Amino acid sequence: MTLNGETTGYDGTLNDGETVSLNASSSWLQEGTNNVSVSVGDGSVTSGPEPQVDVEYRHDLESPRTVQYESEALSERYNVSKTYTTPRENATLTVPHARTVLSMRSVEYRLNESGTYSSVPQSASNLSGTTLTVDVSEFVGDPVPEGTTVEVRSVGSRVDAHNAEISVVQATPVGFDLDSRVRLDSWSSDSYLGIGETPQGSLVHYAESESYSAESDYVELHGDGSQQLYAPNASSGSEMTLNTLPARVSPDQNSMRVRVPETANASNTGFVVEPASVVGDAWTAEYVAGTDGQWYAVVDEDGEQLGAAEKPDPIEVSRDDVGLVSIEATDPPSPSTDSVGSGVFATFSDGNLPSLIVLFGGVGMLFVAGSRPSSSRDAADSIAASVGGVFSRIPRIGGPVGSGVESAVSAAGSGLVSVGENRLLTGAVGAAVAVAAAEAGLFSIGSETGAILAVAGIAVGSLFLLREADAFTTARWIAIVGVAGVVALQGLGETDLLTELVNSDAFLIVVLIGGYALIQLVREYRANNGPNDDRPQVVIGGNLRSGGDDEGSD
Repeated sequence: MTLNGETTGYDGTLNDGETVSLNASSSWLQEGTNNVSVSVGDGSVTSGPEPQVDVEYRHDLESPRTVQYESEALSERYNVSKTYTTPRENATLTVPHARTVLSMRSVEYRLNESGTYSSVPQSASNLSGTTLTVDVSEFVGDPVPEGTTVEVRSVGSRVDAHNAEISVVQATPVGFDLDSRVRLDSWSSDSYLGIGETPQGSLVHYAESESYSAESDYVELHGDGSQQLYAPNASSGSEMTLNTLPARVSPDQNSMRVRVPETANASNTGFVVEPASVVGDAWTAEYVAGTDGQWYAVVDEDGEQLGAAEKPDPIEVSRDDVGLVSIEATDPPSPSTDSVGSGVFATFSDGNLPSLIVLFGGVGMLFVAGSRPSSSRDAADSIAASVGGVFSRIPRIGGPVGSGVESAVSAAGSGLVSVGENRLLTGAVGAAVAVAAAEAGLFSIGSETGAILAVAGIAVGSLFLLREADAFTTARWIAIVGVAGVVALQGLGETDLLTELVNSDAFLIVVLIGGYALIQLVREYRANNGPNDDRPQVVIGGNLRSGGDDEGSD
């Protein structure tokens, strides 16, 4: 505690209800105004409730004064008593609130420590910033008579009751989780509570145990950190209990709405996210009750993760029209899906490489065999003869068995070569093998990798088919690959990859390629649809015959 620049204090921890006395010297006092400052903590607390103490300060002087102070989550309460030992003209009392006070909920006075408290006239009180000044002479008389004791008690509100008046029925002391019972003394359809200045103002507020139908209650959150609690179904006289979720939710820009179901509590952070003025704004969520280093995710009601982050980093979600969501602990992202291709390369450490070599090596052999069918069949017949020869050495039954095995192997080899000759069928076999291997867990790929592989497959396949059909043009091929790329980015990849592509510098290259493809398509159309294409044509030709006959020409 500092008194006019002189400091005294206590170094230690005070338990609930414990008090200590701080000694000061009378030489520290000065005539006129004495400034007293109280600070708690050494600044080392970076999370959790701020340290708080109740302070009772007194010193003896010609006009004795006592001050009682009480801090709550939604209010600050002062009770100031002053005795005037001499007549005093233009007497005032000043109440410097410790924290941001948005309005005065009540200011009352009592004279000579008797009787009931009466309201201070509105003209006799003035709130400037966080300082309340009460003009004592206006309601006591000017000058204030000698020996008069004036008690002024005030309740400053940290809640902005817009077009409303409220009373705190059950208060929450500072340093505890918000659990305040509030009565709406005056309330209309456009009323709201601005709750951004409370000690837990950055957390998502919600009402519970309402005395009215509360399905439509919501808070509107703004990008500047402010939030407003709306209760459309409430009316004057209604009551609610204010609580907070252990989460900070903030739109990146504009505003959003959050409704909290009745099932939500400190361990069940479920809430409904809805757009306000603009649909589709991105937003972030920070889970304040979790453990640093733990991964958390925003999960929708279908169990799909909308975003994840490692605490204390906030979770980023791309849209605000997602409905019911919750914040849940999750596993860190797998290294196999973090980057393009990493899921495929992870198979080297998973022990699945031999199986993949056998499967895809077999598909590759089909393509090789199909490209050289004659030599491949000869090789198959040679292998069949060798295998049949081995079985032919079996006593007594070797001849028939060996002949049958040789025929079977030869037929199987010839059939595989026939499959390889059909490129379309071979491609289908390769695709089926790839899908089966992925479903069996022999390899895994991320969504980005899947998108790239899909586009690459379509690019190669379309190139082959167009050439086989003698219908290849650069424009047609670029158009096919472009459409496939858009579909893959939006469908197989993450939902925002297409947006990121449009917003990136690479989009200019895409536009140029698309423009080139369009020009080529137009040129091709004009070349194949000339104005003379449908007109009849007469071709005259032949050889002039010699001789005197009149046969003319052919």
